[in-house]
Amino acid sequence: MRYVLGIDAGGTKTLALLADETGEVVGTALGGGANLKTHGELEVEKVLHHVAEVAESRAGFRPEAVALGIAGADRPHDRAVLAGVFKRIGFKSHVVITNDARIAFVAGSDRRVGLALVCGTGSIAWGRNARGEIARAGGRGWHVGDEGSGFWIGERAIRSVLRASDGRGPATALTQRLFQHFEVEGVDGLISAIYDEEYPRYRVATFAAKVEAAAREGDRVASGILDSAAVELTLAAQSVVGRLDLETAPYDVVLTGGTFAALPGLEADVTRRLSTAQARVRRLDAEPAMGAVQLAIEELERS
Repeated sequence: MRYVLGIDAGGTKTLALLADETGEVVGTALGGGANLKTHGELEVEKVLHHVAEVAESRAGFRPEAVALGIAGADRPHDRAVLAGVFKRIGFKSHVVITNDARIAFVAGSDRRVGLALVCGTGSIAWGRNARGEIARAGGRGWHVGDEGSGFWIGERAIRSVLRASDGRGPATALTQRLFQHFEVEGVDGLISAIYDEEYPRYRVATFAAKVEAAAREGDRVASGILDSAAVELTLAAQSVVGRLDLETAPYDVVLTGGTFAALPGLEADVTRRLSTAQARVRRLDAEPAMGAVQLAIEELERS
């Protein structure tokens, strides 16, 4: 029996699954966040080394192939850096490095035709058609992109609260929820929480769930933010659908990511917007790391 390692590296956690060549998982390991842009190369190497060692130790087997899904892997420089990391931790061949949306797509689509729409701290749409052509939209990072993501929703909530405090926008129930979330007394405390230390991206993103709670209670500002998020996520997915000409035959739309999981109303809205006669829209019900396992198996089969 031969063995493979599949890794899903995210901004807040990294999951490794060691499996045999049939896909049966025999060892698992969980580590911290691993993102080159936010954590740096050294920290990413530490995390990947840790989860690989722990998974091997628990399984008692050494994998012959490894696949990693991580944000930024489409950039040639980042891919080269990650390939160097794997060489240093003992994987010199049979290494697949790809983006996190692709492993989610592989985990959730049997036919491998369609797209994955990821909505977590960040967001991205990634798809493949029957001809093997690939397209993506979004996923450009929190400074200039990730539209519709948890961070995007949280940041717009902050902006709306600040506008309301100045009288430049309508009053909103988000104000007190936001102060409580950041454990501050008012706007000045909020500004200090945002600017005095490293920007609290994850904390901003997790506020998205409270935006949906406010929307359910009738807050129009919160509802408007979520409606805009659904529009942005739908646009990203539709861009991929159009560029790959997917509507000519049945295809899958795999929804995944922590923000979708935490905001069922947003997920339902996006599902409604993307459902067509050809599109099978569904939430990923497996770990994205299982897609990495499958890619590693396929790499092993080619050897």
